[in-house]
Amino acid sequence: MIMKRNYYFLLLAALVFGLSFSVTSCKSDDDNSNDDEGEVFTDGPQNPDDETATKFWSVAGELVGLDEYTDDYKSKEFEPTIGIEDPNNSQVRIVYTNSAEAAAERFAHLVNLDAEQVTEVTTEKEWKDDAVGTLTYKKITDGTAWATVDVKIKQIPKLEKIIYRSPTQGDENGGVTGGKRAYYRFGDVLSRNNADGKLEYWICVRPAFDPEGKGDSHWISVSPLPKDNLYTWTYKNVNKKKKINVQRTYVLPTGICTSEEHMQNLAEMLFAIIHPDTWYDNVDKYAGDTKKSMKIFHDFHKSKIKYHNSHFWWSVQTLWFYKDICEKVFGMSFISLWNLIDKDGLYLLYNGKTWKSGSAPTLYQAHYFNTPGGIHANMQTEKPFSKVTKAVYNEKDPSKDIELDVSTCTLEKPYYVNEKFFGDSHPRFIVRYATADQLFKPNRNYDNSKVLSNLTQYYVYYDLVDTGTNKPEVTTEEDEKAITKKYNP
Repeated sequence: MIMKRNYYFLLLAALVFGLSFSVTSCKSDDDNSNDDEGEVFTDGPQNPDDETATKFWSVAGELVGLDEYTDDYKSKEFEPTIGIEDPNNSQVRIVYTNSAEAAAERFAHLVNLDAEQVTEVTTEKEWKDDAVGTLTYKKITDGTAWATVDVKIKQIPKLEKIIYRSPTQGDENGGVTGGKRAYYRFGDVLSRNNADGKLEYWICVRPAFDPEGKGDSHWISVSPLPKDNLYTWTYKNVNKKKKINVQRTYVLPTGICTSEEHMQNLAEMLFAIIHPDTWYDNVDKYAGDTKKSMKIFHDFHKSKIKYHNSHFWWSVQTLWFYKDICEKVFGMSFISLWNLIDKDGLYLLYNGKTWKSGSAPTLYQAHYFNTPGGIHANMQTEKPFSKVTKAVYNEKDPSKDIELDVSTCTLEKPYYVNEKFFGDSHPRFIVRYATADQLFKPNRNYDNSKVLSNLTQYYVYYDLVDTGTNKPEVTTEEDEKAITKKYNP
C-alpha cells in the first residue's frame, strides 16, 4: 500500500512537471515555432567561412585579379598577374616602383596593414594569416631593387616572389614602350558588355607612362555589378499570431576592388579634371621626393609633372564635356560631380561584404576628400577606409528592417544611396579594378602602345588630339586653346 501511494505521488509529480514543461514550451512557441500558427524565421545567412573568403580575396585579388573570384577558391589554383613576369624566372613577378617608400606602402596595402607598420626603413616583415598564407617583406640594399616579398599561398603555387624595383634597377626596361607614348592616358574610357551581356564602362585611372617607368595601365569601373559580383540572400519572417508576413531579399557586392592605390588614383584624377589649376598649384607647393611631401598618383615624380600640367587637365575636362563622360560613366552631370567632390568628397564601396550569420552584414567603404593647404590636398586623404555594420532585419519588429540591395543600381544611376544603412544620403560608387592585361583576357601580354582590341574605345585622348609625335608630349597653352576651340567652341 505504501509502495502504491508512493507510486501515485511520483506519477502525480511527473504529471505536474510535464504540464509545467508543456506550458513553458507553448509560451516559447508563441515566439518561435515552425507550425502553421507560429513563426517561420530564417536566422541569418549561414556563411561560417565568409570572413575567411573576404580575407583571402583581399590579398589574392591583387595577385591574380578579381576576375578570377570564386567562392570555391580553396580547392583551386590561380595564375599570378601582378606586375610583369621576370624573364629569368617565371615564378617571380616584378612590380615597377619608383621609391623605397612606395614599395613599403604597396606591401602594406597588399596585406591590409597600416602604413606605419611597414616603412622604407623596415628591414623585414612577415605577415601570416591562415585564411591566405604567408608573405615576407625584405628590404634590399644592393641597388638591384627596393624590396622583395616571398610568397607562400597554396592557391597561387606559381608565385614565389614579388620584386619591387625601379626601371633603372636590374636589366629590364620596366615593360614600358622604349620612349614611345602609351596608347591610353588619364581619363580615357572604354566600354564592353559584361558577363551578363550588359554595357559597362572602364576608366583609366593610371596609364602606362614611359617617363615614370610605368608599363601597365590601370582601370576602374563604377558601372552596375554583373551577377558574379552580387551576393543574394532571402530572409523570411512569418508569424500568423502576430500577423507578421515578411520576405526580403538582400543583395550585397562581392569580389570587387581591393586596390587602395588605384581608388586613390581615381579620386585624385577626378580632382585634377575638375580643378586643373588647383591640382597643379598644389603639386608645385607641396609635392616632392620626401616622406613629408604630397604624393602624385602614388609615386609619380614632381620633376616629370610637365607631362601632366594644368593645360593637359583642362584639355581632358573639355573632352569629357564633349563626350558626356560624367553622364555616361557616373550617372550625373559634370557640375553635379564637381559639387559632390567639393561638398561631400568621393564615397566608394570596395572589397565586397562580410556576412557570416546574424542580422548585421558589413560593407567596406572608402571616403576621399580634399584638405587644402598641405600634403593632403588633391584628395590625398590620410585614412579613407572604414567598415559599416548594421542590423538589417528585426524579427520582433519588421518595421525596423532595412532594405539593402545594390542590384538597384543602373547605368543611368550607377551609384547607391541608402541612408538607413549608412547613416547619410551620400551617393556611393561600387568599384571594380583591373589592369589592361586583365581586361585583355583571354589574351595576355598586352602591348601598351596598342589598342585594347576586345573593348570599345568610347573616349581616347589620342583619338581626338593629334600631337604630331609618338612620344610623351608636353601640352601647351596653345594646344589647350586649340582643343577648346575644336570641341567646345
